[in-house]
Amino acid sequence: MSKEAFIAVVTADQPEAPAYFTYDAVLNSEERTTLDETLERVSAMTLDDVLALQAIGAQILDTRDPGEFAAAHLAGSINIGLGGQYATWAGTVLDRDHPIVIIADPGRENESTTRLGRIGFDHVVGYLKDGLHSLKSRPDLTVTTERLSAPFAAELLSSSQPPLAIDVRAPRERDQKYIAGSLGIPLNHLTENLEKLPKDRPLLVYCAGGYRSAIAASLLQRSGFDRVSEVAGGIVGWEAAKLPVQTASVLP
Repeated sequence: MSKEAFIAVVTADQPEAPAYFTYDAVLNSEERTTLDETLERVSAMTLDDVLALQAIGAQILDTRDPGEFAAAHLAGSINIGLGGQYATWAGTVLDRDHPIVIIADPGRENESTTRLGRIGFDHVVGYLKDGLHSLKSRPDLTVTTERLSAPFAAELLSSSQPPLAIDVRAPRERDQKYIAGSLGIPLNHLTENLEKLPKDRPLLVYCAGGYRSAIAASLLQRSGFDRVSEVAGGIVGWEAAKLPVQTASVLP
């Protein structure tokens, strides 16, 4: 086949390269400290230390399971669970300009930091000692994210004042099926499209199964959207409840 045809076949349906790919290419051409040396600099921090860093722009990364994060988390923290494509999404939604502080299940702090270091995100400055247990005496600092069952979410969407449903899956996934009336904004482009979203209307986020919607909801809450919920189980849960979906042939 021709060169053009070959390129078309090889690149068909390829997802966008994560933002950190370019950054890593530059890092690979420079002399860097080893991962072990980087990990030695990461230590336990008190809650006061974490809050002080957060106040000057540090990124608080909560690596717990999305369900645990939804139940209670430090206000302003970002959830990227270790159980999914952790490094890929961390390298996509976090930035290199601000330090990172980890909140993890006790005993998983090193894993959280190591997997970031492997993609060149070696600017983790510490982790919250004892994880979320440190916040037991400070309930004023914790917030929750509602994870709604698909039937209840469907009821809200059909009400007289429905929330705005946001589909954070990739375009190729949305092309196959989506919830009617939802707005498609892929997770890797969410932060650059925040100005398109209303702050006077509840937001209902969904993805395929709930992992990406948890990331999206945390980013929205961090950006000042205070009425954010998720569809528990994503579109998989939606279909399991035998609720209708639209296909690409039907415009929203």
